[in-house]
Amino acid sequence: MANLRLTTNLSGNYRTLDKKSYLSLLSIKPESVALNSIDFKIIFMKLEKLLLLFFTVISLSSLSAQDIHNTLFNMSPLTLNPALTGAFEGTARIGGIYRAQDFALDGGDGYSTPSFYIDAPIFRGFGKRDWIGVGMMFYQDNAGTLNLKTTTSQLSGSYHLSLDKKSQNMLTFAVQWGQVTRGLDPSRGVFSDTFSEAFGGLGNSTSEDPLANGGSAPTPGPGGRNDSELTRNFSDIGAGIMLRSNISEDTKLELGIAYGHLTTPRYNFITGAGSDANKRPAKIVAHGRLVMPLQGKWTFEPTFLFQNTSAANEFGLQAWAGHQINPDTKLNFGLGYRVGDAGKFLFGIEHKDLTAAIAYDISLSSRNQINNYQGAIELAAFYILKIYKKPDVKPAIICPRF
Repeated sequence: MANLRLTTNLSGNYRTLDKKSYLSLLSIKPESVALNSIDFKIIFMKLEKLLLLFFTVISLSSLSAQDIHNTLFNMSPLTLNPALTGAFEGTARIGGIYRAQDFALDGGDGYSTPSFYIDAPIFRGFGKRDWIGVGMMFYQDNAGTLNLKTTTSQLSGSYHLSLDKKSQNMLTFAVQWGQVTRGLDPSRGVFSDTFSEAFGGLGNSTSEDPLANGGSAPTPGPGGRNDSELTRNFSDIGAGIMLRSNISEDTKLELGIAYGHLTTPRYNFITGAGSDANKRPAKIVAHGRLVMPLQGKWTFEPTFLFQNTSAANEFGLQAWAGHQINPDTKLNFGLGYRVGDAGKFLFGIEHKDLTAAIAYDISLSSRNQINNYQGAIELAAFYILKIYKKPDVKPAIICPRF
């Protein structure tokens, strides 16, 4: 396959990327989809007031750029929404997820993203049925030929508020804070100003492109290299809110909103650009799922995910079916679709306190001309520890009465 060439203007100097470098800078931007096509009216009738409170937290703003995304997003709770911190029954939850994407390209320089997390419900809240959760997550996103790396480690805290005496409806508020490091290796790039003028270049012996000069503006004469300038560190803050409701004994609803990059920190490698271009745009995530019983030992679980950051939107739907094989084991499988981008094949298993899943994406957009329909594969698992204090029962001696 011939190289896909992309030429961009960067402070007056042009650079040309091959198809692998192009993908390292490419963001998936599927067409936005109206969420009002999903009608949960019947399900929400009993929760009208709660849903009104829930949806008033949604606010949209002008944003740009894109974070990592997972097909198995419900298996990566702390990257999805900090309000999922400590939202389970048990002592602690330990899990991880790995995503590999676009490795069908020549040279094998695609994307890979390992992620790990641990969280726990640790304190009782102000109410008898409230509790506080804490968690920590880490991920490293590796992208493309230029070896663009984004490493994140964050702490999260959540407050789970019971809205009724039986804890059938829970409203959770959460915050998340951590450090982000971004790195880039420009030595692996080829810049067009080093091409001969006969081929549209400038004939420079050494590139003066700001990216090749450590992110600094070019200096007269041959440009130098300042590798330290190709690392960016910044603090990141996010917040989230979530509503969980037990509609009936076997039917459960979960809706969440997360707002990331609240402070829009500076993250750009190129100095000298406008202030807005240097800032990491904010991100809005909306997600939800409904678990309901079917005939016999079957369950049905539809889920959705919407993400927005500036002009980049992602909307995905999934439908899971589950079958209880025995009291300890359940098999889950399903299909999904990321609008304008990919189809998804899903499979999972639950055995006691261990849950695992695998997903495979098939590219359905114009990207399939580059990756030959081989999109991404994900592996995920988590385990819930349950350590309960055994009751200290003092022996009682019953004396017979005469």
